[in-house]
Amino acid sequence: MKRPTLNDVAKVLGLSHQTVSRVINNHPRVLPETRARVLEVINALGYKPNQAARFLANRRSTIVGLVTDDPGIYGPAHAILSLEQEARLHGYTLMIFGLRSLTIADAKAGAEQLVAHSAEGLLVDVPVEVDKEELAAAMGDIPFVTLDIDGGDLFPSFRVDHVLGAKLATRHLISLGHTRIAGLLGHEPYRSSKLRKKGWLSALAAAGLHPGPATHTPWTPDGGYEATKELIKKAPGKFTAIFAANDLIAMGAILALHEAGIKVPGEVSVIGFDNMPEGRFLHPPLTTATSDFDVMARESLDILFARIHGPPGTRMRRVFRPELVVRESTARVGRGG
Repeated sequence: MKRPTLNDVAKVLGLSHQTVSRVINNHPRVLPETRARVLEVINALGYKPNQAARFLANRRSTIVGLVTDDPGIYGPAHAILSLEQEARLHGYTLMIFGLRSLTIADAKAGAEQLVAHSAEGLLVDVPVEVDKEELAAAMGDIPFVTLDIDGGDLFPSFRVDHVLGAKLATRHLISLGHTRIAGLLGHEPYRSSKLRKKGWLSALAAAGLHPGPATHTPWTPDGGYEATKELIKKAPGKFTAIFAANDLIAMGAILALHEAGIKVPGEVSVIGFDNMPEGRFLHPPLTTATSDFDVMARESLDILFARIHGPPGTRMRRVFRPELVVRESTARVGRGG
């Protein structure tokens, strides 16, 4: 079967091959709707740009780098998958550096290694609090975008509004009549854990409620399972709902409640955060707040390509606002059954 060409893409769309070429090379002066149509047809036809020819013509490697936390954790793993797929749509290859320590020094080492392998730009995900000026200095002149760090006026960024998501989740529980809401708050050093805790506490305070029993736990089902067993043991009857800082923690919490003979949501409601696809297959299906990794990939790469191909000093900040997904793991307090 003949391999599709750039001219084939142009013919399907009724566009010039120059316009298609501008989209493939991420030229900034292309209308967003035109770019979207071209990328859709490229994907449908299975067209793959000739990387060697592009490099010779543009002196560009068509490689972008990602400096990230442990890829085995749910968030980074799904982010990597979404970023790799989105980069490929733009004719780019994603190269990954996994952080060995959550420090600026290690992020700098990762950036230097990726640049040494010809990365044109970087996405940087350091999930703990860092000095922003120090981070900007560590990245040097390479175009970069941070994931989940508000770059302010220092550098471009894409982040999730974790505080809003936690507020939405907690307000949902409060709207169902819950006044004793426990918190399983994620891995303490992580920025997202601190922000989700802040949102949980803020929603409770706004309703005039005191926080229920709370603990920090790894971002895993095991973490949620063990933490919930401890809550059941040490604080029996002191909570009617659990806010879990991610869906994996919520999964473990639900299992621990089931094993203790506690009905979900009849006796205890459970709500998560991230809207991972597997959540709808739990028993009961999990109510959660959204984190959309496909949106993160598309928006963060849009910013990065604008930095690579646009005028020097381009600054862009985008924020993802979570929404609530109501399923069957939450119910009005005292529903029973």
